[in-house]
Amino acid sequence: MNDATLEEFKRKLRNHSDGSCRNRADKPESKAAVLVPFAYHHSELVILFTHRSHTLVSHRGQVSYPGGMHEPTDETMQATALRETEEEIGISGRNIQILGQLDCIQSHTRTLIFPFVGFIDDLNGLKNNLDEVERIFCIPYAWLSDPRNLHQEDYQRSNGEIHRVWSFNDYDGEKIWGITAEITRQLIEL
Repeated sequence: MNDATLEEFKRKLRNHSDGSCRNRADKPESKAAVLVPFAYHHSELVILFTHRSHTLVSHRGQVSYPGGMHEPTDETMQATALRETEEEIGISGRNIQILGQLDCIQSHTRTLIFPFVGFIDDLNGLKNNLDEVERIFCIPYAWLSDPRNLHQEDYQRSNGEIHRVWSFNDYDGEKIWGITAEITRQLIEL
């Protein structure tokens, strides 16, 4: 990512986020952190996503960002995002430049999710942990920021409740929706 682009994202993130949480519960059940990882792939600015393993208990088979639950040994939520990124896709935190943080979002299960935006300069070492990630793929930032690819749709929870969620058009057979789409929308609307 060229220096001007990096600085522009840093500026936008600095002006955008105050660390607040939308729809925050009085007492969240848990905390998690994710990394929204920018990189260049074939000279095109992209964002990396993971397709979660079908063997996982929660969110199996869904598209997400690298990330996971905060552990007591994590000094910060950013440390959680970096640790989970290394566990899931093999990229060390030493190879990630954190550009800033988006507003946290609360899931319907009362988990507070802290999204961090980073840039990976070198994708060498990229390797999915098959216990957690079936596939790592990238989507061009230009495609994600095209408003024709983003919409809202109804989603029915297991309890029958229906609510509106953000969703992107399918890309290369992958569907980005729900909180992952909301985080992506928050980023592109900076």
